[in-house]
Amino acid sequence: MPRFDPLDPGFRARREAVDALLKPWTLIGASGSHLEAQLMTSAALTAQLDRMIGSCVTPAEVMDLVESRKERCLLMLVDSIAPDHGEALINQLRALPRPPAVVLLLESTAWLQVNAYPLHRVDAVVKTQSFGSGVLIEALMAVNRGHRYVDPALLSALKANTLGSRPQLTPREQQTLEELAQGLTNREIAQRLGIAETTTREYTRSVLQKLNARNRTMAVGAAMKLGLLLQHSTQDGAGR
Repeated sequence: MPRFDPLDPGFRARREAVDALLKPWTLIGASGSHLEAQLMTSAALTAQLDRMIGSCVTPAEVMDLVESRKERCLLMLVDSIAPDHGEALINQLRALPRPPAVVLLLESTAWLQVNAYPLHRVDAVVKTQSFGSGVLIEALMAVNRGHRYVDPALLSALKANTLGSRPQLTPREQQTLEELAQGLTNREIAQRLGIAETTTREYTRSVLQKLNARNRTMAVGAAMKLGLLLQHSTQDGAGR
């Protein structure tokens, strides 16, 4: 029997459990797909979730809708919402005086890196492929209790993606990166490391390329996210 057969008693029971967990919330849906956004709203109407206030297809629409509410909302956010998979949106939402609870729904994990995406700033993370297994119920139960939840199916993927995509810097490139984080020029870095300025430029160019960064600021930011720099590195150099 297909997992999503509407006549399957198990499917109906899971759907009813999800609806009950969503019932207390002012609910917002968000997806980069107009079809998904419409289906979210249609499902809410069918389930008589009268506190569903809309589904959005852009980050700007999400912000407008969240900021229009005085009560705390629950945002069901599909990672297709934006090319950055909602990273900037999540950070904007967390800066609000009353940020919503966010359940992040992942359609793909190929891009996901635990140190380069604000997973710690969402309340639950669920793979859409896990739907039908009861994981969404577990996630919503955790959110309703004020706890965080990560789909167990994501843990191995997170680890593999993060380790596999972390750039490998040579010792000299790592030293150069640490000096870049202090805001030093190529000449100053060369003097500190006892190498030629032209060699420093080569190391800097290599670091930027490995971190897929267009400039030094972006390189330092990417290195921070990947755990290649200690948090205090940029703070120590902030006054230079």
